[in-house]
Amino acid sequence: MTALRNALGIVRETKNRWERRIPLAPAEIAKLVQQGVEVRVERSTTRAFSDDELAAAGAVLVDDATDCRFVMGVKEFKPHQVKPGATVMCFSHTIKGQSHNMPLLADLLKKGASLIDYEVIVDDRGVRQVAFGRYAGLAGAHETLWTLGHRMASLGHENALTALRHAVDYRDLAEMVRYTRAALDELRASGPAVLEPFVVAVTGRGRVSQGALEYLDLVGAIPCTLDECIALPHESPDDRTLRVLHLTSDQLYEWAGQHRRFNFDHYAAHPERYVCKGPMFMPYVKAVINGLYWDERFPRLLDDSSARRLYAQGALPPVIGDVACDLKGGVEWTVRVTENDEPAFVFDPATNSAKVGVDGPGVAIMAVDNLPTALPRDAAEDFSRALYPYIRALFDADLSKGLDDLPEALRTSVIAAKGRLTPRYQGLARFLPTE
Repeated sequence: MTALRNALGIVRETKNRWERRIPLAPAEIAKLVQQGVEVRVERSTTRAFSDDELAAAGAVLVDDATDCRFVMGVKEFKPHQVKPGATVMCFSHTIKGQSHNMPLLADLLKKGASLIDYEVIVDDRGVRQVAFGRYAGLAGAHETLWTLGHRMASLGHENALTALRHAVDYRDLAEMVRYTRAALDELRASGPAVLEPFVVAVTGRGRVSQGALEYLDLVGAIPCTLDECIALPHESPDDRTLRVLHLTSDQLYEWAGQHRRFNFDHYAAHPERYVCKGPMFMPYVKAVINGLYWDERFPRLLDDSSARRLYAQGALPPVIGDVACDLKGGVEWTVRVTENDEPAFVFDPATNSAKVGVDGPGVAIMAVDNLPTALPRDAAEDFSRALYPYIRALFDADLSKGLDDLPEALRTSVIAAKGRLTPRYQGLARFLPTE
């Protein structure tokens, strides 16, 4: 076995043409280098930070950084990038037994390597410490406004939101906000009556939802309650001021057949006992930005039957921004994912078809599944600041002797240590391919 360098390697991202992020930004690379850590970074012409910026921070630029003791990326690695005995850090997409990445996990175990997944670096309350969710919300809120503007135009209602570019086409968040505020000012002065009143709902309270709310606040949206939302057509006619309706779990879910005060811990433990009241607010908003966590145990925000009923009544909003982007998940009509430069498809319930774009009968759904890539510099800098405190601890730990040397938040993220699944993730063994 070839000896690994006692260094930190950062690979270039090749998952898709949009992926321009890096797990450690120049500021944190410089701190590690100052502490005596050698940081080797693979050259890239597509990364949001140039090779020159990384070299100026002290990184050693190389063509292959996988010969290091610790190797980092954003997205999952390819098997040839995992060297025997190395420790790999990434979003591995293995912790739910995802079939498409089980061969990677099996190969990693065979090589006696270790795997740390950013997604499960959590505190003692289970709250993620390192995540890109905020940027999914920021970009997702913008793309929802883009989709709404272009959907309305396709239906014959010209409006100022069509001047917006995609999130990926702006230099950074500040520029995106500036242009969106200008478009909303123009819309308020002379927009179509179909956007009166102009209310966008945001569901959830996690990082994604908070990012969406942050963006809407930055572009000048005014918060409103559900009661205010219902009263707006009567109390504020001819008003196209953007308002945001924030709906959290206690407003969206109720215990089926029970008139009891909502308790989130009970809901999280027994989601099958609850029903979603989401369809009740749909007629009062022009778009929904969905940031709710969902898996098969939880009630849907909008299931097929409710969506069909609302659509038939003309009560379904013309646009749904499904930032959570679970296929046939919380929004059952999310039947495909989209790209950063074509963020929407129109779902036609009459034919059960999903056509990319904003034209045709049905409802426009924004379903980009890699939204943080639209703001790669901002997102990487935020992520890097959160990740940095854990890196130094890795160099001082010997995973072959267990996880006790690691901070508690990092212990939860070790999927495999030196070729063995850790106790927390033993259940993944049943998903591994058999030879």
